[in-house]
Amino acid sequence: MILKHSAHPFDFWILPLALVLIALVAPVSGATYSDNDFVGRGYGRFAAYNYELKPEMEDLVNYGLDRLIKEHTRVFGRNVRKDFTVRYRIFGRFEDYAAYSLARYKKEVTKNLLGFYSPRTREIVTWRQQQTWLLVPTLLHEGSHAIMDEMFGQLPFWMIEGSADWFGEPAWAEGTTLKKDKQARWVRLNKLREEGKLPTLVKYLPASDYDAWAKMFDGNVAQGYDVGWSLFDFFMSNPQATKFMAGIVTGANTEQSGDPSLIFAKYIHAQWPGGLPMFEKGWHSWIKLKAEGKAPPSTTTPSTPAKTVPKRSLLDP
Repeated sequence: MILKHSAHPFDFWILPLALVLIALVAPVSGATYSDNDFVGRGYGRFAAYNYELKPEMEDLVNYGLDRLIKEHTRVFGRNVRKDFTVRYRIFGRFEDYAAYSLARYKKEVTKNLLGFYSPRTREIVTWRQQQTWLLVPTLLHEGSHAIMDEMFGQLPFWMIEGSADWFGEPAWAEGTTLKKDKQARWVRLNKLREEGKLPTLVKYLPASDYDAWAKMFDGNVAQGYDVGWSLFDFFMSNPQATKFMAGIVTGANTEQSGDPSLIFAKYIHAQWPGGLPMFEKGWHSWIKLKAEGKAPPSTTTPSTPAKTVPKRSLLDP
C-alpha cells in the first residue's frame, strides 16, 4: 500500500507542521516516536517498538532490498542514489500501529492493512502481523514502493501495487506458505475469468485510485491487487514483454503525463499486436495456465546462488 495525495480512504492529508511535530512525540502506549529511532546497516533502517528485530531478520530484509534494487534496475534501467535507504517503523502491537497511523497520518487502519509507505515522509509503517509469515512479504512489498518512488515520478496506478506485489514475493523467499498463497491467487483469478467477472482492461488499466477499484470489485479492493499482480507477472513472462512494459513506463509521455494510467492503456492499444483485445486474451490465457500449473517458468525470474539464500525457517511459520 502506498499513500497518495487524493481523496480516497487509503490516502493521507498533508498535516500542518505543528501537528506533525506533535504526532512525532505524542505518547502512544507510553512511547515517543522520532526520526532518530531509525537504526541499521545496509539499505534498511529500522525503528522497532515492542518488537524484537532479530539480526537474522535485519539481514534477510537487507538481502531482499539489495535484490529488489538490482531487479528494478535490470527491468527498468534505473538505479537509486548511493545514500538511498528504506525506513521501517515496525510495531509489535496492532493497537500502537493503529494509534501512530491515526496520529501522524490521520489514517484509520485495520488488521487487513498490513502496512503502508508514505512518499511524503519516506517511511514504511507496519506491525508484527497476525500471521507472522506475512511480515517479510509486507516489508519487501512496501520496500518496492520506496524503490519505485526513488526511481520514478509518475507511474500507472495498477503498476504501483502490481509490481510491489510481484517483486515483494521473490522466488528466493518462497516458503511453503507463500507458495500456497500465490497459487491460491491464481485460482481465484481463474475463477473470476471463468465466471466472466474479470474487469475489461479498457476499464481496469486507466483506474487511478483505490476508490475506482472499490467500485470495480464491489468493495473488494484486494481483487484490484490480484489483477495488477497478475498483469505484472504476464509482462514478466518473457524478455520481450518485459522490455515493452519498461519502455512505456520510462517513456517521457508517461512520466510527464498527468494521467500515466490512461497513457499506459492507450500505448498498449496502439503498439501491442492486436491492441488491447489481443493483450487481454493473452492475459486471460496466462491466468488459466498459472492456475492449472502449466505455465512455463518466467525467463526473467532471477536465479540466486544457493550460498546466499536466507534460511527458510525465517520465511515459514
